[in-house]
This record gives sequence, structure tokens and C-alpha cells, in this order.
Amino acid sequence: MSSSKTISSDIELLTAALLQRKVAVWCRTADDIYVLLDEGGLIEKYSPDSVRIRYAHRDRAEYYLRSECEFRIE
Repeated sequence: MSSSKTISSDIELLTAALLQRKVAVWCRTADDIYVLLDEGGLIEKYSPDSVRIRYAHRDRAEYYLRSECEFRIE
């Protein structure tokens, strides 16, 4: 069984970006349940409000709001 670690601070996001760690994106539903939105992308950019993750299998990047999403690494 693999375990994941939630990353949220700027230094954790920077470290994951520099080490090219694959990041999974989870979002909380209205029922307060976390669901997996996307798995296995690399952090391309982050700001105080959002994180941009590039997905090689889709050949595109997506922005996620830090206030609404949780980012996890294996």
C-alpha cells in the first residue's frame, strides 16, 4: 500500500517542482469528501492562489486553486 503526503506550503511546492515529483490533485466535494481530480502531473508554476500542473499524457497544463484543492505526492 502506498502512502501519500499532502504538500501545501510554498517550499513544499517548490521542492516538488525542482525534484520533478508527480503530484496528484484532490478536491473537496460539497459533502466534504475528497475526490481525485488528476494524478501524476508535474508542477510547472505556482502562486499564492494557484498551482499549474503539466500532464505529459495530455500534452497540456491545468491551473488549480490552492484554496479549493489539495496536492499530494507519493
